[in-house]
Amino acid sequence: MEKLSLEELQNELSPYIDENGNLTLRSQDIYVIRKDGKRATLINHKDYTAKEIKRIEWCYSETDYHFFFGSQNQGQKLQQINIIGPALTKIVPWNLDKAQCPAGVNRDDLKPGYLLDLRVLQLNRLRAPLRESSQPSFVPDTPISHLEPNSDQPIVSFANDHIPTSALEQLKEAVGENLYIVSYVNPLMVRDDNEFYPYHIHYLSTDDLDRLDALNLEAGKQQDLNELQQAISEMKATIHNHRDDLIPYLESIKEQSNTLTAQSLARYYRDAGVQVGAVNPKDVQEESLLVGTVCTVANLQSFLK
Repeated sequence: MEKLSLEELQNELSPYIDENGNLTLRSQDIYVIRKDGKRATLINHKDYTAKEIKRIEWCYSETDYHFFFGSQNQGQKLQQINIIGPALTKIVPWNLDKAQCPAGVNRDDLKPGYLLDLRVLQLNRLRAPLRESSQPSFVPDTPISHLEPNSDQPIVSFANDHIPTSALEQLKEAVGENLYIVSYVNPLMVRDDNEFYPYHIHYLSTDDLDRLDALNLEAGKQQDLNELQQAISEMKATIHNHRDDLIPYLESIKEQSNTLTAQSLARYYRDAGVQVGAVNPKDVQEESLLVGTVCTVANLQSFLK
């Protein structure tokens, strides 16, 4: 494996929480447990929102929107019910047959796969704080109150669209490891459950996932994670004593951290059959430099087919 520079190592160990107590975009990282169960691909926020990633659907304002899923007829936009609600579900051929591709996206490039809706997952605090801390700054997101016509086919109403009986077998069939990731445009801002906020959907193919870094879920499978966690904490506490060998010391922290993360994913998601989950970094460790932290997890092996 190619050695990382000091800057690259520091970037990989960058904080999930900034000095003001606010979550950073690292909190939007996703681990995807692949169908073989042997690896978990890490998808950073930029990996699924960058300009070069296929954007197939969005709603940014009252006039800037394009709805990919569901057909439209005489002002009525059909919304496919099988993908409304689940945090993780299948995209079957029927979903794509009815899709409305935006300019620049070729329908043939999109394959059946899985939809991961990050809007459904919340990084709510689950562990009570033991001491008072400085209040982070909460910035409210701007809701979209209504839609204005933005084309010669304006949307007059929405209607539910169920999968026809002729296509129900598709739900039982295996699909590829292609991801349709739904995310808020401003994920770190605060939202009201009664309002609608800007979002977009990006497409990552199996090849895209294979190009990203992945954790080996077989590494450290006999290790005691309490002992490993303590060892990492001790290494972090003495990092100032290793100025002369900082790079190999950080590499060691990263390696141990990866083992802790990999085994947390393997044991508590893969082996337990948990399909999806989200953890606020503040509930794992109340420090700025976190290691072994899992934010959002999607377990593709959890599907029966």
